[in-house]
Amino acid sequence: MTHPATGPRTKKQLSESFVKHVNAYGLAAGAAGVSLMALAQPAEAEIIFTPADSTIPFNKLVTIDLNHDGNPDFKFFFYTFAYHSFRADLTVGAVNTGGGIINGAGKYASPLFRGNNIGPARSFGAGSQVMFRSQGADYDSSIYSRHVYGPWLNDTNRYLGVEFVIDGATHYGWIRMTTTAGKRHYEAAFTITGYAYETVAGQAIKAGQLTEEAGAPAEFAPLAHASLGMLALGSQGLHMWRREESSPN
Repeated sequence: MTHPATGPRTKKQLSESFVKHVNAYGLAAGAAGVSLMALAQPAEAEIIFTPADSTIPFNKLVTIDLNHDGNPDFKFFFYTFAYHSFRADLTVGAVNTGGGIINGAGKYASPLFRGNNIGPARSFGAGSQVMFRSQGADYDSSIYSRHVYGPWLNDTNRYLGVEFVIDGATHYGWIRMTTTAGKRHYEAAFTITGYAYETVAGQAIKAGQLTEEAGAPAEFAPLAHASLGMLALGSQGLHMWRREESSPN
């Protein structure tokens, strides 16, 4: 009886087994290598800055899309009313759940200086916050009473510290503004002059900061020039502008 040759079959079996083991080892090693590379390369930090020159009008909603994904993140509303008495409120709030603004005493949004920290260590308010409030009554054409409230009365180059959510993760940013407050509601002006956010989730940013580089000093956005409303205040407004330009970070 003729027995079939076993050599070729054994060689074929060994080859298939060897190839399978080599392939399995290669896949495992490749996966491990990718994992190690992913662990060894942290996400690169970047700050996205958007210049702006937008004055908030009376009784119209203004929104800001911080990360330019087509969805607004924060909203401003300058409510005014006048008929024998007058009232004006400027409020700011997050549009979406998880958003917030650094707040101070009461329900007022805090005006930050350039270089102030914005991050998880700060206290953020989730609801709408007041920036400015003016109210009073007219008794005749020349006599009236007036009361003005809030920390955003006459400020050049102050910052709102904000947090908002991208893909379920919290990011931090800032919105820079110049504000003036006149005797009546129609003399007040509020201008957004730029905004920015940190692309790395959970990473703090400084008010006005433009770059995020390890071992390098932070670069800050150029200060906005004095607004027409600030210049209209005369020497007092010019003094406030110069004081801001010369203030340390």
